[in-house]
Amino acid sequence: MRAVLTWMLAVLSNQVGQAPVAGLEARVALTLTGPGGGTWWIDEAGVLAPSNGPVAAHITTPALTFPDWGTQRSSWRDHDVTVTGDTELATHLLDAVNII
Repeated sequence: MRAVLTWMLAVLSNQVGQAPVAGLEARVALTLTGPGGGTWWIDEAGVLAPSNGPVAAHITTPALTFPDWGTQRSSWRDHDVTVTGDTELATHLLDAVNII
């Protein structure tokens, strides 16, 4: 699972870096729980390793469901996705995720 997530997050980073997500005006944390999981930060530059500093929103979801909704085979709204903080910001990002 780690290899799948590593690839998906690398592609997502390239996508966000090349075509910034409308409304992504602050850093968002993404935590994938379970096998291969971890926490990453996403901003207009792409996907980053977390460091010190604030995040405006935090998205938490099981790693095993990320390949399904992260490729828009299903909606993230149909999965166990929890958002804290700026829900509007997180929703802009979640709606834009389409890793291909």
